Amino acid sequence: RLPAPLKRLFIMGNSGLTSLECLSGEHPPSLESLYLDRCSTLASLPNEPQVYRSLRYLEIRGCPAIKKLPRCLQQQLGSIKRKWLDARYEVTEFKPLKPKTWKEIPRLVRERRQACRS
Repeated sequence: RLPAPLKRLFIMGNSGLTSLECLSGEHPPSLESLYLDRCSTLASLPNEPQVYRSLRYLEIRGCPAIKKLPRCLQQQLGSIKRKWLDARYEVTEFKPLKPKTWKEIPRLVRERRQACRS
């Protein structure tokens, strides 16, 4: 069980977690920063929009068991001020661009990152 006024959550290394469903619940959203790095067993994130409403910083790197970001988090990506995602998660942001081949994705990722930085 996590404390209700949780603002920052940093999980690094193989923590043995398979899910972050503990972030779901009756508490009002307060999570501002979510940092996941090298969590090889973490496979799922909550698919509830209220979990991500206050999120301003998101970093997900080296979490191969997360095959796809939850839809509500994908929809929230545009309003998150600072984010650093592995390229496989950024692919979901290209739906309007519709890359014709997988070879185009690294270029689109670079362009999207440059646009976010400026």
